[in-house]
Amino acid sequence: MGKLVGVDKLAEYARRFGLGQPTGIDLPREKSGLIPTKQWKQQRFKETWQLGETISLSIGQGFNLVTPIQLVNAYASLANGGTIYQPRLVKRIETADGRVLKAFEPQQKGSIGLSEKNIEILKYGLWGVVNEGGGTGHALKRREEDVSGKTGTAQVVSLPDNEKGRRRKFIASKHGDHALFVCYAPYEKPEIAIAVIMEHAGHGGSAAAPIARKIIDAYFERKNSANKKSQPPLTISQKSHAGDNR
Repeated sequence: MGKLVGVDKLAEYARRFGLGQPTGIDLPREKSGLIPTKQWKQQRFKETWQLGETISLSIGQGFNLVTPIQLVNAYASLANGGTIYQPRLVKRIETADGRVLKAFEPQQKGSIGLSEKNIEILKYGLWGVVNEGGGTGHALKRREEDVSGKTGTAQVVSLPDNEKGRRRKFIASKHGDHALFVCYAPYEKPEIAIAVIMEHAGHGGSAAAPIARKIIDAYFERKNSANKKSQPPLTISQKSHAGDNR
């Protein structure tokens, strides 16, 4: 499929999701990453683009460089129906007594520009990774079947062509692949998006996904606990009615 789409069209859609460019988050020295094109390679290496490079590119490898905040922002945009927002660390600034001095409202940066039908196809595919049998993100499956996400592996170095050299270089812990898992939940009305990157940990499904699961569980446990505390106590008549239903 990547071969049919082509490198430049892949790059176009990757940039629609905010990859290869700063997100604008309120942190210094944010990296822009890299989404390559034919023109980029010609300018950078004075070489023409090779078809085999498109195959690697289409699964996120090759010259691709993306940051964790870019990944989680891309998934958040897919989850919300296609809007790219500028991520922020600070929601508002308050005084000690709770008076709001300044609030940072959501700032829309653009749209991924996909049809509603295609967005739903992508979202269902991410749901299947976690919830369908054989999915690589099965470690994140919850009873509610509410998580959608994708495992990934980021290669740290290019391995030698010969088997002996590959084994020697791969054994070194500093050359081990990074494990990735990016997800959002719930499926119907998403509230939270998470990116987990574990350095030199190997596979995303076995290393990064369980950590994302702990974050998801903690988020909803805290939310459910807060909801229970905010509910008014049952009256005598309500308790009786609830008992009748049981």
